Amino acid sequence: MPISTSSFGDERDKLYNEYQRADGYERETLSFPGVTAAQAENYLKRLGGGVEEKLRRVEGIGWFAEIVETDGGVDVIFAAHDELLDDLIRRFEEWVERESA
Repeated sequence: MPISTSSFGDERDKLYNEYQRADGYERETLSFPGVTAAQAENYLKRLGGGVEEKLRRVEGIGWFAEIVETDGGVDVIFAAHDELLDDLIRRFEEWVERESA
C-alpha cells in the first residue's frame, strides 16, 4: 500500500488492520465512456491512491479500484469500506466531469 500509518508499538496498531482488510469491502462497477485508463488512473491518484499495477489497479487506505478498458472508455471497479465507497465514487465522478468540461 503506498500510504502507510506509523506504528505506535501498542494496542493502537490493531486499529489500522481493519483498513487493510479487503474482505469487508463493498464493490461497485461504473462505466465511463470517453475516459482512458491513464485518465482514470490519474483521477484515482488525485483521490489519494497509489499505483499498484500500472493502468490496472490503484490502492488507497480503505479502498482500491480496478480499471478495465472497454470499447470507447473504461469500467472502474470501486472497492471500499461502506463509509468510503459513496464518497470515493462521487469524487471520482467530479474529476471526470471537471476534466471533460
